[in-house]
Amino acid sequence: MTFFCVVLEIATLWQAQVEVNNCLDAAALAAVNEWEASGSGSTQIPRNVGIAYAAANPILGSTLTLTDNYNPGNLPNENNTCFGNFVFGGLTSLTPPFTFDAGADVTVVGVAPAVRAQATVPVQGFCSALFGFSFLNVSASSTAYFDIGSGQPALARITTYTCP
Repeated sequence: MTFFCVVLEIATLWQAQVEVNNCLDAAALAAVNEWEASGSGSTQIPRNVGIAYAAANPILGSTLTLTDNYNPGNLPNENNTCFGNFVFGGLTSLTPPFTFDAGADVTVVGVAPAVRAQATVPVQGFCSALFGFSFLNVSASSTAYFDIGSGQPALARITTYTCP
C-alpha cells in the first residue's frame, strides 16, 4: 500500500508539473504577443490576456487563477513587484544565454519585449488527502519574448534575471 501511494503521489506531482509548465507557457506567449501587437505600450490588456490563457489551461482539473501584478505608475513596464505572477520586461541579449530585465525599456533598439509568467500551485494527491498530509507545491516559470526576426512569440530559457 505504501509503495502504491508513493508511486501515485509522484505521478500526480509529475502531471501537475507538466500542466503548470504548459499553462504558464500559454499565458506568457499570449501576453507577449498581445503586448507586441499593442505597440509595447500599456501592459494592462496583455496581462488580462495572459490571465485568460492561464484560466483556459486547468491544472489537475482546477483553474489556475493568476493575478496581474499591474501598477500603472511603475514605468517602464508597469510591474507592481518582480515576484508577481506576470513580470513584463525585456530580453537584453537576443541570443542564448538570455538575460531578462524587468526594468528594461522595450522601445530601445536591441531589447525584445518579454513576459515572465510564474506561479506556485498547491497539489493535493489522493494518498496525501487520504492520510491527512499537507499540500505539496509545484512551482514553475515561463518566459516568452517577441522574436522580431520571425515576427512570432517564442519561449526562452532565462540564464540571468534582473529586477530593478
